[in-house]
Amino acid sequence: MADNVNGLKTGIFGGAFNPVHNGHISLAENCISSLSLDRIIFIPTAQPPHKTSQYLVSKQDRLNMLSLALKDDERFEISDIEFNRQGKSYTYDTLVSLREMYPSDSFYLIIGSDQFLAFDKWYRYRDILSLAVLCTALRDDVSGKKQMLEFAEKLGILQNGGFSFIPGDVIQISSSEIRDMIKNFADISPFVPPAVNQYIAERKLYGV
Repeated sequence: MADNVNGLKTGIFGGAFNPVHNGHISLAENCISSLSLDRIIFIPTAQPPHKTSQYLVSKQDRLNMLSLALKDDERFEISDIEFNRQGKSYTYDTLVSLREMYPSDSFYLIIGSDQFLAFDKWYRYRDILSLAVLCTALRDDVSGKKQMLEFAEKLGILQNGGFSFIPGDVIQISSSEIRDMIKNFADISPFVPPAVNQYIAERKLYGV
């Protein structure tokens, strides 16, 4: 991570990034613009607590793909903080560490809509809400929006200042869908940055 600068509005974007795709990047860009963030730190998880590791490529491959995808935008940083801990990667632990490293920063935790709808299953999710503003993009269908709004109300976070729906279109694609496309020899170029597409092909990742 970069040297600490007091008072930054810092987005925290964790995930397997297996692989990073255009949906991740468009969500991050929307968060930057709608919340006036100074930076977003992408944090790949070492061992995602809610996902199987069966198709998880190496830590270095995921870091390399993130570097290729984000290298042209100085607002985006990458941290390997979760690779330095043993066991599963819990967001709460990461936020506690970041709070110690950057005590003057305001943190905005960026998660996808599917993760948001399972947020009450996260480890110490109430404590996470005390450490960061929770941010996610509304789904683009009526029933999806209604489901998300009802869930936010259930959690009691709809209007407490610690939660934000992010406006703007987000590319609807998931890493698992991209991995399936690769296994079926489909063209993934519309969904990942060109350098990431080339890296996957050259390294023969995901069954290429």
